Amino acid sequence: MLIDSHHTDDSVTLRLSGRLDGSTAPIFAQALAQALESALQRGGMTTLVLDLDACTFVSSAGLREVLRAQKLLAERQGRVQVTNVSRDVQHVLELTGLASMLTVVPKVREISIDGRELISAGVCGECYRLDSETIVKLYHEGVAPEIAAQEKAFAKAAFVLGVPTAISYDVVSCGTRTGIVYEMLDAQLFSTVIRQDLDNIDRHAATLAQVAKTIHATPADPAVFPDLKARFRGYFDAMDFFLSAEEIAFLHERLADVPDADTCVHFDIHSSNIMIRDGEPVIIDMGDFSRGSYLFDVGLLCTIYGVPELGISELATKIPADAGVALWERFLVHYFADKPVHELAYFNRHRDFFASLRLIYTITFLPKMRDACVAMIQDTLMPRMRAAALLTPS
Repeated sequence: MLIDSHHTDDSVTLRLSGRLDGSTAPIFAQALAQALESALQRGGMTTLVLDLDACTFVSSAGLREVLRAQKLLAERQGRVQVTNVSRDVQHVLELTGLASMLTVVPKVREISIDGRELISAGVCGECYRLDSETIVKLYHEGVAPEIAAQEKAFAKAAFVLGVPTAISYDVVSCGTRTGIVYEMLDAQLFSTVIRQDLDNIDRHAATLAQVAKTIHATPADPAVFPDLKARFRGYFDAMDFFLSAEEIAFLHERLADVPDADTCVHFDIHSSNIMIRDGEPVIIDMGDFSRGSYLFDVGLLCTIYGVPELGISELATKIPADAGVALWERFLVHYFADKPVHELAYFNRHRDFFASLRLIYTITFLPKMRDACVAMIQDTLMPRMRAAALLTPS
């Protein structure tokens, strides 16, 4: 075994090459001891990174040394992070319980999209068919790699809860872009289904409403899914580069009035994030799955289809703007059919506020869309919000 050591101010990285087994565990233990001693002499460290990219095997003897290092660092408020973990090693870490004690970063498989069928392209990324059984959702340049890992975790948790989402396999990379692979047997994009069958918009709207209702009827695990309402409190404050203090306060007032809820919210639910397989809808793109009021998802759909001057229906789904508006109008009929009349009235009073939320969120993580989103909020949605507030101050 070869071990390469790299030090920074608050971390030590050990890159392991070869097998970490009973015969090499003493070498590893010595390297760990030297790393810890060196760190203590320099004032300590907070993170020990074990890079297993070139490590072909890990035995229980090696894991005992990792556990010893974890306990020692925990006493000093530090942690062990294991990176580039293969599936086999990940399985061992999970079997032994170490996966719950360490920060584990799986090894990312490199893929190529050369010659692959482009299924859809949206604001955040693209979907390609890899083969007859799988597709990849590939994020655009500039989206942090952690987003894909988060999406995989959310997709797994939502699947267990019974949400009709595809099985997520692994996080992959394509050059400098990151993506997630989904099982998708012989499925067709819902947007494509709609574009090829514009005479049946009402039926498609009913399908979209049923997908949304299924999500919103599912209790959200607070240990997994973030509170969307709480997240937006921070997002609003970060908009001070183009919104005035008074406008930010206005958004906070509107947010405070949104009913609290502990049910699931997709927050990017639209026809290009739904596949149709054997006539049944299957949801993809789970990176923004959260918990909160269903109004967040209805507002997202309004952003996509209900404000045609924004041009997002054609951008995100390739559905013509007029067909998008028709889909949106019929969706409202189907979705609110079994809800009290006052809930639809509440949404309609504040629809431009809810429509602005996805744009505000997009500004926070996709820099290349910032100027376009700012213009949509400043030129279209904020003036409408203020006008509606004057008409219905309560």
